[in-house]
Amino acid sequence: MPDWEEPRFWEEVANRQVREDCLTASQPFVLHVAGQVCGRHLEWGRDEELSEAIIAFNVALDHFELGKGVPFLAYARLLIKRRLIDYFRRQERHQALPLEVPEVALAAELQVSVADFCDREQNRERASEIQEFALELKQYALNFSDLVEVSPKHRDTRESLQRAALQLASDPILWAQVEQKGKIPMQALANITGLHLKVLERGRKYLLAVALLIARKHHYIYLREYVLPQERRAAR
Repeated sequence: MPDWEEPRFWEEVANRQVREDCLTASQPFVLHVAGQVCGRHLEWGRDEELSEAIIAFNVALDHFELGKGVPFLAYARLLIKRRLIDYFRRQERHQALPLEVPEVALAAELQVSVADFCDREQNRERASEIQEFALELKQYALNFSDLVEVSPKHRDTRESLQRAALQLASDPILWAQVEQKGKIPMQALANITGLHLKVLERGRKYLLAVALLIARKHHYIYLREYVLPQERRAAR
């Protein structure tokens, strides 16, 4: 995935090849958001909803403004949701209304600037992410109160656990064990990271929570920006 916070990327995104490479690399994100909105599994080349979603993502690339305090993926997610909702409405109305009427409305709706991505919309999405993450933490017998208490106070420890979480979430075998058994394979992770087993054990709750944010990178856009300010590029 591109580094959405890199000014150079936004200077080059008008280049056709850079744009095409970006759209290709972003297909997993687009697929995830569209699938969430539709509530079912979608496939490229089969489902028209994905064509609508990738168009919205492309519009987001055109209208995003760096430095406005809004994560690009959150902005793109909003535009994808809006376009799909309009697509569903068109499907329901196409017998009664001329096609150009909703298309005109859609153009005005999608060309929303980052300035129009108001605090209320951001707060609603943040709240939704927090609720979803709280439910996922509960599956692992964790809650936000736990994380406040166990969050490492020392920067070196925190960064070491973040790197370990990245390795855990990025390893298909280790992460499959987490999802199947509900716990971290500590000895295997210690062998891979070189961290002492006691360090991992003490930071287990924090480690697992961070690994969940990394593994679910398309779910928790705002929370990742808050918890992983330095590691987010490496996790993409």
